[in-house]
Amino acid sequence: FYNAPDTEMDFTEQGGLMWGEHAIGKLVAGDDALKPRAQAFVDDEAGPDVAEKVQRRLQHFIDRKIAALFEPLMNIQRDETLTGLARGFGFRMVENFGVVDRRDVADDVKALDQDARSALRKHGVRFGQFTVFMPLLLKPAPTRLRLVLWALSKNLDEFPESPPPGLVTIPTATGTPAEHALKAGYKQAGDRSIRIDMLERLADMLRKEDSRGGFEANPDMLSITGMTLEQFANLMAGLGYTATRGTREKAAPVNAVVSETATPENAADTPVMDKGEDALGAVTETPTAPQDLSLIHISEPTRLWSGSRMPSSA
Repeated sequence: FYNAPDTEMDFTEQGGLMWGEHAIGKLVAGDDALKPRAQAFVDDEAGPDVAEKVQRRLQHFIDRKIAALFEPLMNIQRDETLTGLARGFGFRMVENFGVVDRRDVADDVKALDQDARSALRKHGVRFGQFTVFMPLLLKPAPTRLRLVLWALSKNLDEFPESPPPGLVTIPTATGTPAEHALKAGYKQAGDRSIRIDMLERLADMLRKEDSRGGFEANPDMLSITGMTLEQFANLMAGLGYTATRGTREKAAPVNAVVSETATPENAADTPVMDKGEDALGAVTETPTAPQDLSLIHISEPTRLWSGSRMPSSA
């Protein structure tokens, strides 16, 4: 085991340490959230020397795993050019495993000048409208490890599992703390939680809209979230917006048929829609009653959504 490569080892979502199919240890919280301790499972008969050697090999494995998956955070810790507020904010990112709700650090973000923000951006920190995060750490492997380390730091008896990769939204679990969703890479918003990077792409769309006067949800917004109109309205309400729903009526079709006896000169003198039946010999169909557009299919501009931020979330 001591000579086995790291590729034969892994950690479970409950903090277990595996060598192939064999459980040979577990992770326990250390003094530093990014430095958990490996505890080996070794029978007393093996003796303290063997136990120490197995424990040391497990510690090497998890230390290298954290260094590889959380390299952007390690770079922040090692960067001696980060000073003052930038360095302090960098360590806030390290303490939060690379993702934090912007509301929790709003004052700190406001205090950062452009040079400080630029220095942090070089390390991959993105200042979003709803979250401050490091996109590289939202990948499945870092997310899985982040949840384990977060659960260890909170002394949880049962560790929450990471969501299946590739899902833009997931159901918001009842009774689950918002911090769990955040550490899983999602932001709770109503009945569903949305992936942080996709939420910030949605936020970029919303910036172009009149959030005070209200705006209409468009197909791009629904497409990026993969939601129905009902789900989207619930999502926006969960983000602090208000939503009103309505239906748009189809325009009544008006078709005019010009008779073959109409001369080009006559047609040029007066616009077709202004000519009467006597002048053109035209037959105008009676407009049909306006019809409501479908309220189901997203491809059609079906329902009006007017959104504005609530004062409490402004």
